Amino acid sequence: MKRIAAPSFRSLFFATAFLSLLPLAAQDESGDDLVKKLKGRAGQPEAGKASGGMTTRGMKTRSIGGGTTAPATASETRSLTMRGVPKAVSAAAEEDKVDIKPTAAGGDEVELSYKVDPESKVARDNILFRKGSAEFADDASVEVVVTLAEALKHPDLKGLQFVIEGHASTEGDANANQSLSQLRAEQIVSVLTSLGVADHCLIPVGFGETQARFPETSPDALLKQDRRVLIFRLDR
Repeated sequence: MKRIAAPSFRSLFFATAFLSLLPLAAQDESGDDLVKKLKGRAGQPEAGKASGGMTTRGMKTRSIGGGTTAPATASETRSLTMRGVPKAVSAAAEEDKVDIKPTAAGGDEVELSYKVDPESKVARDNILFRKGSAEFADDASVEVVVTLAEALKHPDLKGLQFVIEGHASTEGDANANQSLSQLRAEQIVSVLTSLGVADHCLIPVGFGETQARFPETSPDALLKQDRRVLIFRLDR
C-alpha cells in the first residue's frame, strides 16, 4: 500500500499557533457548535419512546409530565461497493463496527455498509490535498483538521465512534479516485490521532467518486463541492 506522508511539524505548529491566537469566546462558540453537531442524537431517547413513558409511531407526543418529546431520527445506512478491503476497514469489520459482504460479481468486489446518525453529519470541502497525493495542500487545511481534533476530544464525545469519509470529484479514473480518497481519509485520521484523538474511535473510508454530484466537465467551483470530507457518528 502507498505510504501516507506524515503531516509536517511545521504544519501542525502553525495550525496550533493559529488556533491559540483566536479569541477564546470565538473558539468556544464554534467548538461547542461542532461538538453538538458531532454528537447528533447520542444520549437522546430512542425512537418511539417519550420521556414520560408514552410511545409514539413516528409522531411528536406530549408526555405525562406536560412536556413534548420528538422521536429520534432513524439511523442512516451508508454503503459502498469496492474492490479489495483496506486494512483499516478490515479491522473495523473484525470489531463489528462495519459490515462487509461479497457482491454477486464475485472476485475481490465487496459491499461495505454501516449505520450512522444522520444528525451528526459534518461536511468539510476546505481540507485540500496536493493533486494525486495524500499530502495536505496548505497549512489552512491542517488547521481545519486541528479544529476537528479539538472537538473530537471533547468529554461529551468520549466513547463515541466516528467514520471519516473521503469523497472525490469525477475527474480521472474511478478506481484511482477510490484508492486516493481512502489514503486521504487515512491521512486525516493519522493527524487526528497524532493530536490525541483515540484511534479506535475513528474509521477512515474512501468513497472515491461514487457519490459525486457533478460531471467532470463541470466548472471547478462545482467539482470542489464533490472533493469533500464527511464525518458521521457511527450508530451501532
